[in-house]
Amino acid sequence: MGTFHFKQFDIDDHGCGMKICSDSVTFGAWFFPPYTTAKSVIDIGTGSGLLSLIAAQFLPEASIIGLDIDEGAVSAASLNFKMSPWAERLKVEHTDFSKFTPSQAPQLIICNPPFFTNGALASDKVRASARHEDSLTIPRLMHYANSLLTPTGHLGVILPSDRTDDTIFHAELAGMKLRRMCEIIPRNGKTPIRTLFDFSRNDGPSVTQTLFIRDKNGCPSNEYINLVDSLYIKIS
Repeated sequence: MGTFHFKQFDIDDHGCGMKICSDSVTFGAWFFPPYTTAKSVIDIGTGSGLLSLIAAQFLPEASIIGLDIDEGAVSAASLNFKMSPWAERLKVEHTDFSKFTPSQAPQLIICNPPFFTNGALASDKVRASARHEDSLTIPRLMHYANSLLTPTGHLGVILPSDRTDDTIFHAELAGMKLRRMCEIIPRNGKTPIRTLFDFSRNDGPSVTQTLFIRDKNGCPSNEYINLVDSLYIKIS
């Protein structure tokens, strides 16, 4: 689609199966703020590297590794990382996440995984791989996170809201505990379309939130503006 300009970085999604969307921006702005002292992050299915770059902005001490199985995405992310203010803290690996073991256990793992599990694959093989759960499933992701995270580490995931119960079920089976959840509603009076998750290896209080992107008049809500203001140059 081209180059997107954020307040502190630019990102080009050329060659990626999945294009830049507001979902990842909202997810990153919600997930990272409680963990500003984190020092190690893995971004699974990094695509153009958007979530990794948001992590670099919010987590000033973190080293971030983006993983992707698509060569085009790896090339795009690598260039975006090099052009960012945090190039020395960002790297990308061309690999299946399940085959990757970092030199140190990550404190955070983030993932905006494939959405579609039913129906025919898209005609564009790159886009199909990025969108379909033929390579990255929720059970595999949960088990990977539980085996790799530090004892107090967290896993952040964004999924369609109709996957909420299924996601929590597979997390429990893998020993991951839901600590935060945010339902994203496009407009007051509508139903949730996305759910943001924060899982931990440790049990504890669980907080559920609701975020309206737009108010009843169709304008960006104050909650949403406050959440993403540090990223977007202009919110519309």
